Amino acid sequence: MQKNSERMKTQHADTNLGFIDRLHKKGVTWIILFGVFFAANPNNSYLFKLLDSVAFVLEVILLVAFVNKVLIRYLLAKQKTIIFITLSFFAVLFWAFLSAVIRIFLLIHVVETPIEEILSHSPLPFLLGTIWFIAVYAVTLIFYYQRKENEDRITADKLKSEKLDMELRYLKSQINPHFLFNAMNNIYSMVYMKDDNAADGVLKLSEMLRYVLVDCQADVIPLAKEVKYVENFIDFQMMRMEKECDMQFEKNIENENFMIAPMLLQPIAENCFKYSRLESNPEGYVHIRLTQKDNHFRFEAENSVAQNAVAVPSNREVKSGIGQKNVRQRLMLHYGGNYRFDVKESVGKYKVTIEI
Repeated sequence: MQKNSERMKTQHADTNLGFIDRLHKKGVTWIILFGVFFAANPNNSYLFKLLDSVAFVLEVILLVAFVNKVLIRYLLAKQKTIIFITLSFFAVLFWAFLSAVIRIFLLIHVVETPIEEILSHSPLPFLLGTIWFIAVYAVTLIFYYQRKENEDRITADKLKSEKLDMELRYLKSQINPHFLFNAMNNIYSMVYMKDDNAADGVLKLSEMLRYVLVDCQADVIPLAKEVKYVENFIDFQMMRMEKECDMQFEKNIENENFMIAPMLLQPIAENCFKYSRLESNPEGYVHIRLTQKDNHFRFEAENSVAQNAVAVPSNREVKSGIGQKNVRQRLMLHYGGNYRFDVKESVGKYKVTIEI
């Protein structure tokens, strides 16, 4: 909730900044500035107010251009802070002095104000101009930092997105050769043993290859395709069994088009067969349950662990194998904090739970 709120605030700020930029490019800000300065001018001469307002707007335009094109581009952006502050101070004073000189010139030649009267109030135009240009300078810097922050955030988001995409592609590339290595070994074993299921195994292998090499190129896929792949994988494994085994795959799916990241379930199913040793362990079993309802998905895979099997890494250990480590990383990259990956190990039993 907090992240969503911050994201909405950021988007709102970006929208406001973009709106103001569009107004600025169309000259609306200068028209508004002219109107405000014209209305605030206390002089009774409309000609003087007109000329003074036009001169002021032109001075502001020049100051903004100087700050952006010179001070910021060549000094602040290159981290020449001391020179930037020094020139900024003198620039504001210069523009205030220039504005005061132009106003005095207009008072003498347009309103025909006596020079004595102008000199008696001489500090006032300079002070007012200084305040105005300090405000203009400050607003220009604020917009620069807001725009820079926005650009930096866009760049960071783009780099983060590209990094995540590269990591996901790398993890997918790990699965393909790993799957092919095991699958071809199984086919070789069936052919070598002259198993009648070898031909059916080749057919299922082709379907699985199509899934891995074509369907898995997408970031997310319908749940039905992932389930079909796991079913083929289980059938593929069961072909090697010479006797009936305790293998269960229960499914309760409300929406087969529910989208998930590809190849999340197969590595877990593969581990079940690897460590249960169904072909040689009379008490071995593999029980897989899959439930999908509304926006919730749950996958449970429980298997026996043969005494002579290699120890399965616990939930707290850093796993070096392709299977569970790969699944955990891809869950994190795809779903952030919106998932649960839980591993429970006890004597002779191992259970993995995935919730999305």
